[in-house]
Amino acid sequence: MDSDLQQLAAPVRAGRGRPAKLTAALIVAKAREMLLVKQPEEITFAMLGRELRVPSSSVYNYFPNREALLAAVAADVFASFHFDDPGPDAPWQQRLRAWLNEIDRFFDRNPVAFRVMATNSQASSGWINVRALLLDVLHGLGYSGRELTLVHAWFEGQVTGMLLIEYHSALNRAIAGDFELDLASASSEAERCDMERRHYLPSIRREEIVSLGYDSLIGALERMVADRAKGD
Repeated sequence: MDSDLQQLAAPVRAGRGRPAKLTAALIVAKAREMLLVKQPEEITFAMLGRELRVPSSSVYNYFPNREALLAAVAADVFASFHFDDPGPDAPWQQRLRAWLNEIDRFFDRNPVAFRVMATNSQASSGWINVRALLLDVLHGLGYSGRELTLVHAWFEGQVTGMLLIEYHSALNRAIAGDFELDLASASSEAERCDMERRHYLPSIRREEIVSLGYDSLIGALERMVADRAKGD
């Protein structure tokens, strides 16, 4: 399949009414395309067959079920993630911030990644490899066992939740701020304050919000580590 992955960006082309030769890479590429508008559970092999102009049984020749297909999609999506780790000798804040910045860029370029972070209710192997740096940092800070699981779940959830919300929020901010500001027309102080807030929404950049979120997370983790040290 590795050699076929070079064809992922190319559309399925038909010559004289005949579809291109089916490959695992073409199936994965079509599934990625469909995931831009559909949830993973909505995708069926019948749909894929229609899109690729092949019998659905042909898809089963490459993937035994949807879970196997989604795992292949996740592996393909997260294979493009690249992170230049400053190294274990660098301050943990520097390593974590560099990783977070790359996570931000990656999800912004690959929104499908949100939908294949987990397959069959478990973290996909692709996402497990991407988030390995976070576990490494937390281990280095002395976390283990249930405490490690708790802090990891909190940190990962905050990061991915914020990025997912921001993926949809930029357009919403532009729409919310599309009105003529007339503070004199406000019927209350609360309405006046909200009108002023909405007026500035289109100027708020995604990068600003993400940076604030990352600063808050690293700051919170620093305080947790300091409190832990005091307890020891």
